[in-house]
Amino acid sequence: MKIKYIIFPFLCLLINYSHNLKTKDLQYINIENDFNRISKNPFVPIEFTPKGLNSFFENIYNKDWYADEFLPKNFLHMTQFLQYGKNSQQSGAFLKSVLMLFSNKLKAATCINSYAFLELLEIMPELIDQYFKAPEINIFEQNKSLISDLMYNNFLNNFNNFTKDPKFFLDNMSDNILASLKTNSYITETIDTHVDIEHLRQTICKFLELSIGKLVWAPQDHKNIWNLFYKTSKSIENFSNKKIIDDLDNLNCIYWSLIHRFCDFLKLTGNELPIEFYVNFNNKILSSQLSMFQIDEQEIAITSKETHIIQSLLTAQAKAQAYKKSILA
Repeated sequence: MKIKYIIFPFLCLLINYSHNLKTKDLQYINIENDFNRISKNPFVPIEFTPKGLNSFFENIYNKDWYADEFLPKNFLHMTQFLQYGKNSQQSGAFLKSVLMLFSNKLKAATCINSYAFLELLEIMPELIDQYFKAPEINIFEQNKSLISDLMYNNFLNNFNNFTKDPKFFLDNMSDNILASLKTNSYITETIDTHVDIEHLRQTICKFLELSIGKLVWAPQDHKNIWNLFYKTSKSIENFSNKKIIDDLDNLNCIYWSLIHRFCDFLKLTGNELPIEFYVNFNNKILSSQLSMFQIDEQEIAITSKETHIIQSLLTAQAKAQAYKKSILA
């Protein structure tokens, strides 16, 4: 996997230490060349055996540098877990454990590299879509003969009860049918599968919102920021296209996380961006027709995502212009 790595200048505002800027052309994280302080090369593929997994957790995952320096800039290990799950046809419980495993580690991260996260987003739906292909529930087709037999036997053996008290007879027969359906293994297993899938969807949404809420972009890389933003939005849309996220409200919440995170980026680093960045970004939004801007908000009175980000761009642009004038004055 090609690793794109940028150390962003505004991290000093977030983590309170100084650093030297490096360009996005660096392909590998600096820890790859500094193995003196780590006991295992993090770029060696994980062995999915009890011994191999223990080695990964003890020598890499548990180390402080993993959350601080590696994982936020490289989702190599998470991708390996997801690929293993797909190849070995693991259950949904496996996917949930993987998502929780890396979510808990990302909670310790100050920020997440936007290039690295985009690489994950672009391949993730293909690696997990099999977990969301549940069999359709068709109770009457699957249990037609069962229902027919129950009704026939009830009328055959208790017809006198039907003539005496039709309502009581029908209510009793309905109870018998429901009881039989509840004990039918196909029905119970299928319902359990759908419940598990909904839990997985919620875990996916939590992972995406957590990660997006920590994304960072680089002002010196301003020519590529729109492409990153655009591709991130389109990759999120693919989760919906694959029916991994099938609730429009959940999808809208994830889009809002991206909008708010980008607006925070403008507040933090807006003065470092050239004026043409704002003009170009604003024009791209108006012409992009991104799906995220087509989803209606919960209420008519709520400011739309498109309007919100455009207002943030205009505000940051005005501040940047004033800042640059004060420097030149």
